[in-house]
Amino acid sequence: NVLFMYKKGEKFFKDMNIKPDERVIEVKGENGLLNIGVEKHLYDPKIEGISSDDLESIFQELGENDYDKVISEINGLKNGSLITESIKYPLCLMMSSMRVRTPLFKKEIKEMDEQMKKHLMAKNYERMTIEDVMEHAKEVTKKEITKEFATQIRDSFVNKKYTMNYPNAYFIKHALLLVEEHIDIFHQMTMTICKSNGRFFITNDTPLVYFVPKEHVNFYNPPKGLVTPYCEVFFPLSKNIAVHMTWRKGKEEIKEVGREVIDGFNYNLSHNSLDFIFAPMKTNELEIFSKEYIPYPFKFAIH
Repeated sequence: NVLFMYKKGEKFFKDMNIKPDERVIEVKGENGLLNIGVEKHLYDPKIEGISSDDLESIFQELGENDYDKVISEINGLKNGSLITESIKYPLCLMMSSMRVRTPLFKKEIKEMDEQMKKHLMAKNYERMTIEDVMEHAKEVTKKEITKEFATQIRDSFVNKKYTMNYPNAYFIKHALLLVEEHIDIFHQMTMTICKSNGRFFITNDTPLVYFVPKEHVNFYNPPKGLVTPYCEVFFPLSKNIAVHMTWRKGKEEIKEVGREVIDGFNYNLSHNSLDFIFAPMKTNELEIFSKEYIPYPFKFAIH
């Protein structure tokens, strides 16, 4: 009935007059969570004939509608029980949905496209003289520009000093295109369902967390390589149940886990969140996020 929401995003640290306690909000009930935690108009493609509700219904089919049934089935199984297809498949649907329907995925899609386009434009304008820029501008705009303005244009593109705007439809298109691919990937991985023996799992605004551990990162295994052999996936289902997935072959089973494993889950879930962390109660481990800005640890960049 109650969750504690930690405001950990950069936007919450711009006003230095805000006290750390003010970045921890007690949220009561489902309506309270909807009012605070949902990003407005995230699924609105702004295309005639398609609404946010249409997209929401698609995502509901991807595991949400079966959530209660699956959780009930998991709770009814003893530790050591093998994971059945009736559990794994709907969980893979939900995990795929929660990979692509979040503000973080929207940010990543924009970041990757923007960095690539800016990189190519910078290389193109580096090869152009000021006279070339003036001639190109005349071809595009049918107007002549001054040498000073051409110099500004060239410098802006070479130094990547400009912004690019992306419509919601761009993010939604990629989300829908990639969701099936993610279902297949997760279904091929080895799943372990972890049941808490007392402590609780937290969650966040990016609940599908995956990465390659630092000791395995190299040229062949990038930090965010989902299909590289060392990738690990963490996904909380409830305060008492969470999913762990790897490419290591082994039994797919339900395991009871203690403090060390749960603390590892919660560390990864908290540090890999974008703007919000949610927990059933206040904890000392999460206080740091209300006191200092700790950014999402991965960023796409071209060097």
